[in-house]
Amino acid sequence: MRLLVLGGAGYIGSVVAAELVAAGHTVTVGDDGSRGHARVAGAEHVEVDLADRRGLDALLSRGFDAVLHFAALSIVPESVADPERYFRANVVGTLNLLEAMTAHGTARIVFSSTAAVYGEPDSVPIDEDAPTRPTSPYGASKLAVDHLLTGWATARSGGAVSLRYLDRKSTRLNSSHTDISRMPSSA
Repeated sequence: MRLLVLGGAGYIGSVVAAELVAAGHTVTVGDDGSRGHARVAGAEHVEVDLADRRGLDALLSRGFDAVLHFAALSIVPESVADPERYFRANVVGTLNLLEAMTAHGTARIVFSSTAAVYGEPDSVPIDEDAPTRPTSPYGASKLAVDHLLTGWATARSGGAVSLRYLDRKSTRLNSSHTDISRMPSSA
């Protein structure tokens, strides 16, 4: 598959991009370089910012089977200090991406959400049907994107999957735990 991994120079995005390359997919890594600096061997690297709709159009016009979206601002205390910046980057940036995807016929997306959408959970482990009560603008912005994706996928007959995981540094991402090399046909 031809896959676009946005935020692919960051911690999680670069691990996923490397696994996809290893599985034989054609991978393009898109990143603005503001926080992530990883280079994935075997992937094409393109500088792109989700705030730049023209740049997104140029990139998506190449034709991709799916987008894996890891690009985001993600520091909770920073989001509390500057919530507008987080909603602009995470929500408006994703809206720009979805508009470009629609314009260029890319109908599938995997979104890196967060367990922060649950806020302070009633129980642990957190069931994905638990109530969403984010306690930070970061978590709220990710939940807003989850809702945006639901509406987009329904209206555009597309596929959208949100991954809501916990502390990324405590989880090992490797093929023995998770097979991320195959995009679900329903996504």
